[in-house]
Amino acid sequence: MNWRNSTERYGFLSNGLRWTAALTLVACAPTAWSQMFESDSKRYGNPKMDIVVKEVERRPRASVLDIKVTAVGSSVGASFFLVCSIRQLARQRGGFRYIAKLEETPQRGQMLVGFLHSADEPPSGTDPAFAAAGARTMVADLDQFAEICDRL
Repeated sequence: MNWRNSTERYGFLSNGLRWTAALTLVACAPTAWSQMFESDSKRYGNPKMDIVVKEVERRPRASVLDIKVTAVGSSVGASFFLVCSIRQLARQRGGFRYIAKLEETPQRGQMLVGFLHSADEPPSGTDPAFAAAGARTMVADLDQFAEICDRL
């Protein structure tokens, strides 16, 4: 039996164009991993705070966030909005409890966030930028904000 007979007999690949189109659709369909994170403070209904946190680049174990602050509101409220947004992103990226962060990296108005498996893991394992930054790198345990973030 040759290839042509087997495709006609079993019905698969009998229409190459149909299979090509179907595979192209599956390959190009967006996945949850490829969808970029976005958080907007307006969802909390505070007209005095207008902050948008947008993931603009996704790396294997890090994300670059673009942070646009139009109106701060209170500094405490703004800080909690940012940390709770990062906590939400860390959950989406794999349930990470610990993060490393570099503000104003890679450029002004952005933040590089690395996702750590443990508090003892060196941040340089998530992205080379953390190795270059050295002491500027801040590591945080996001669980310490869980009670506040879960109420928002």
